Amino acid sequence: MTAFFGIDARNAQGFIDNNTVCLPHAPDGKFDLHAIVLPIKNEDLVFIKQCAPQSSLHIQAIGVVQSDFPTRIGAEVCLPVEWVWQGEKVLDHLDEVLSLCGEALYEEHNIMVQREIIDLLPEKHQSPPEW
Repeated sequence: MTAFFGIDARNAQGFIDNNTVCLPHAPDGKFDLHAIVLPIKNEDLVFIKQCAPQSSLHIQAIGVVQSDFPTRIGAEVCLPVEWVWQGEKVLDHLDEVLSLCGEALYEEHNIMVQREIIDLLPEKHQSPPEW
């Protein structure tokens, strides 16, 4: 599961409207495509969130990546995404500090966060019961 966060509401809405998620720029303005794009694959889950370290996590949208290959949209490098859930889900009392909140992109490893995201998915995107 891949998480996109540190994105204000204006940018998040643009991603949803355009069925994409655009990759963050490095401080020098360049993209590190090898490090960023290679781990993200077709059918991976991405979510837009806002959070602060040692605070709650606000999930705003969940999407399913539609391709392994990024495309350029103007000056941006973006992946096509089907946004399957939108809303406001607040997660409090997480067992660990949200130390990666300052990062624009990271892979989510917290099993509690993953479970909450999976529970928000429409039924057709959830794993079969035998999983």
